[in-house]
Parts: sequence; structure tokens; C-alpha cells
Amino acid sequence: MFGRKKSNILVIKTDSLVGFVSAEPAFEAIREAHPDATISLLTIPSLQRVARAAPYFDQVAGMPNFRDSDARKEFIRQLKNAKFERVYDLAADDVSRKLHAAMGPFRPKWFGAAPAPRKRREQADRAAATPSLARLMSEAGIDADKRLPDFHWALEARKDSANMKPSWYGISGAYGLLLPGGNPDGRWTAKGYADLASIMATSGFMPVLAGPKELHAFGDEIADAAPQLVDLAGKTDHLQLAALAHEAAFFVSDHAEEMHLAVSVGCEGVLIASGAAAEAAAPHGRHVVTLTSAGGPGSVDSAFVWRTLSNMGLINPGNEPRQAAQAG
Repeated sequence: MFGRKKSNILVIKTDSLVGFVSAEPAFEAIREAHPDATISLLTIPSLQRVARAAPYFDQVAGMPNFRDSDARKEFIRQLKNAKFERVYDLAADDVSRKLHAAMGPFRPKWFGAAPAPRKRREQADRAAATPSLARLMSEAGIDADKRLPDFHWALEARKDSANMKPSWYGISGAYGLLLPGGNPDGRWTAKGYADLASIMATSGFMPVLAGPKELHAFGDEIADAAPQLVDLAGKTDHLQLAALAHEAAFFVSDHAEEMHLAVSVGCEGVLIASGAAAEAAAPHGRHVVTLTSAGGPGSVDSAFVWRTLSNMGLINPGNEPRQAAQAG
């Protein structure tokens, strides 16, 4: 532990939802190492809401547009005036390296960012987050527990709000989450999701699609073939999605970032991935089965996905939601 003196600490995490989820154990370790400090997080605008709900930060700021010269200069001025004693760069990306350089020779003690670009292989390792974050914590003298990310605190953020409950979206009874990825190249087909949605509805599970607004057209394509679908693309923030995932019986996804948030609150399910990307995409240490096919994600059969969910024990007798069955 680093003494009792009040200090300002900056944490930088400006990459992605996957990176933010993976860094959650490091966030807690930094908070525990600096219990009396004011800890500020710098992140991307899309993650500000969920970051503000986290119990680890006193302040959360969004990264400005660095292409705007005036905004960039003003932001750097504010950073310097904050007089941070330590900076934990948990992204080590191009943005944080620019910040590292802009702070000049009188920058605070900086853990993580490198002044020059990393090799491509090292960048791939960093995307996995766990090994690089462990090294950073060790270099900073922080004893961080080796544990999986746990976002159950997100469920408490607005637990009494009506829009945190499945019923807000017209969801009742048992349901499963369909989480397509944003990249069409690695995505399971609309037909695959639609066929699975029809199987789910016939078996008493409401099919619920969730993800960013960019999935609107894809969701419409699925709904055309499976009108039972509840399409929530673009209609949930990360806190609401965490609440939905916690109550879901299972999920089915391909390369969606949202899958990592779902597993961090205990949701279990099936990941459909191409052989080359399966290992990198799969969340390790979770009850997740990865399905691959030589013909790519599109060749995975929906009936086989359903049998896999059944074999995993996620389709409960009487169609009870998973959490209700566990509580009984």
C-alpha cells in the first residue's frame, strides 16, 4: 500500500469494451493500493456511463478529439494542471503514447505506455490484456489478485430503475441473448440466428437480440424470418445489458465485444467463431463452449447450437431462467 497521503492518480483505458472488461481486476487493485487518493479515469466516450458506475474511480473523463488542435492543447493543459503523481496506462495504445509524449519531461511517474510503437505480436498480446496488465501491476509494485473480471457491481448501479429490468423491454419468462458481432466478416449468418430464434421460441425461450445500433439492419433481417425476436439493437447501455445478461438463461454470440460483458456477470453460452480467431475470441476460464467449422461461422448449424446449449445444462426443465433454477 502506498501510504496515506492524499494524491491524484490517473488511469488510462482508451481502447474498447473488451479491454475495459479485461482490466476490471486491475482497476480494483489500483483502488486498493491508493485507498485515499483521488483516482481519475480517462476512457472513450462510449464507456463513460459504465465507468462512472464502477466503484473504483472518483472522476471519469472522455477522450477528446485529438484531430482538433485547440481541444488537444486544452486537454493537455488540464492534464498538466491536475498534477497527477502516477499514471497507470492500461491501454498503451497510440492515444496514450501521444499523451505520454505531450506531457513532456516533467510528466508524472508513468506505468505502461511506451514511447515507441510495439511490435505487432506484442500488440496482439496486449489485446488479450491479462498478461500485459499483470506485468504493469508488478512493475508498479501493486499486488493484484489473479482473478477473472467481475462486473456484478454494475447490477447495483441502477438496481431500482425500471429500465434495468427485462419487463421494461417486454421480456417475460425465460429468455436467451443473441449477441452478434459488429464485424460482418466474423459474424454468424442472419439465417443462423433466425433459425435459432425460432427454435428458442418453440421451446419456450424468448429470443432477445442486443448490441450496438449498427446492428439495426442485421436485426431487421433476422426479425423478417423470426418475428418472435425482441430486437434491442441500440436500445441498451452497458449497464442495462449487464442486467439483461445476468437474468438470461444463456447467450449465443460470435465476435461481439458485448459477450465479454455478459460473461463477467455470470452468463454462460456458446461462441461461434472461425478456427483462426477462436482462441483469441473465447473468454478463458468461463462456462463457454466455442463452436468452429471448416466452412467458417456461417456453416454452423442452428440445431447443433441448440443441442450444445442443452448439453451444457443451460436449457432447464420447465424453461426456468438459469438464475431462478440455481436459487431453487
